Amino acid sequence: MEGYSILLVDDEEFALQGIQQGVEWESIGITRVYKTHEKKTAIRMLESYPIDIVLTDIEMPEGSGIELIRWLKENQPQCVSIFYTCHADFSYAQEAVKLGALDYLLKPVPYDELENILRKAVKLAAEHRKGKKLAEIFSEKAENPDSAIDIVKKYISENISLDMQREELARLVYLNPDYLSKLFRKQEGMTIGEYITQKRILFAKQLLKSTKLSVADISHRVGLTDVSYFIKIFRKKEGTTPQQYREKAE
Repeated sequence: MEGYSILLVDDEEFALQGIQQGVEWESIGITRVYKTHEKKTAIRMLESYPIDIVLTDIEMPEGSGIELIRWLKENQPQCVSIFYTCHADFSYAQEAVKLGALDYLLKPVPYDELENILRKAVKLAAEHRKGKKLAEIFSEKAENPDSAIDIVKKYISENISLDMQREELARLVYLNPDYLSKLFRKQEGMTIGEYITQKRILFAKQLLKSTKLSVADISHRVGLTDVSYFIKIFRKKEGTTPQQYREKAE
């Protein structure tokens, strides 16, 4: 299991030790547990370490948990936050919701309840990691669009027998379909559909020359289930029917 990290923030050391020792961290998927007693140090740790989850008390002498999570929202919004406190204050709960905290817990929190919340936090952190990775890939493709086109061309060549849609190819390289079409036409001088048809005809010609497969079988092999349509586009591109092309090649 991919490991996640958590920062525990509470000005009471015994509270930190109780959570650190009472939670079955590995079963949740958390492999690194950091802890501190104040907001200022918590921010330094968040800037220094890759922390996925923050569990913080609200009322602390050197800056509140509310202030910490407000900083977190502005600077590291991908980090999952959880409040826990001794006071059932409605205004705190409201602020927690406003700041996007995953939950607002009252001390003392039973370990099984806390572990359930932390499992939800790990799941959310995993989604954030995935989103960040996709964003990085998208950025990479945007900076180097040629690589995206090469991936699409390779996929088309390796899957020519499949019915391929523009939207599917765009998802493959994390690009908008219209943007992919524009890039493809600019680089290849033809639309994606025209390129796919070109590859289908090329593959069909190879099969006609090198195999005894029927025209219908070849049509299916190149991803066209409508044989009549296959013959029509083959004639349009090659000026002859598939059977005539085979006879001429022989």
